[in-house]
Amino acid sequence: MNFVPCDECALRRMARFKQFTLPELSFVRELKSGQIDLPARHTIIRPGPFEGGLYTLYSGWAFRYRVTETGQRHIVDILLPGSTIGLQQLVLGASDSGVESLTPVTLCVLSGRALDDLYADFGGLTGAMVLALLEDERRADARLALISRMTAPERLAYFLLELFDRLHALGMASDGWCYFPLQRRHLADLLGLSDTHISRSMRELRRRELASITSNGLRIVDRIGMSVFSGYSLPQTRAARLLL
Repeated sequence: MNFVPCDECALRRMARFKQFTLPELSFVRELKSGQIDLPARHTIIRPGPFEGGLYTLYSGWAFRYRVTETGQRHIVDILLPGSTIGLQQLVLGASDSGVESLTPVTLCVLSGRALDDLYADFGGLTGAMVLALLEDERRADARLALISRMTAPERLAYFLLELFDRLHALGMASDGWCYFPLQRRHLADLLGLSDTHISRSMRELRRRELASITSNGLRIVDRIGMSVFSGYSLPQTRAARLLL
């Protein structure tokens, strides 16, 4: 993809993201030092010490994962356009999670200025960053709390609705349909299930005429019924996310 200046970024025009003042936009413009394209299944950040990588996911899908002591991978979140990658490692110096591209991705490289300048001079941006991190934490905590007492089909239904609403907020879903590159193994890693449980759960959602997953596509057939079935509901409040 050709280099996209911050002023021309299509994501910034979306209501989902915080609208910048001119000084804030100028800072973010200086923060962006480059742009890179990577293929699917590419390791963007490895678990461990900070290696100097801080990025914004401009296009494509990625996922954050952890590796257990036994060497098993567990997906903890799906990353969509607008997600910041590497912030935890930058702030803490290390992280127990890594990030891998799920599809071909374009990343904005954020190394033109020190992030300390943001903390010192742009309180509004710092506050928006904290809100974005809290929203991600809330989403993960809610999913974990519900998963512990859900059946496999209920877990899958909850996650599909949650993901669909995130995509819809980005203009990536409409009329009950969205692109869906996740495979059974990704869903199994994310929801703590086996591939067999995922297959059975997909069949159950189709049998109930709630949703169906086809080749690279997700169709929400009965949103109300699916919400009742899974206990999913939209968050009451949703702050505009920071887009660096």
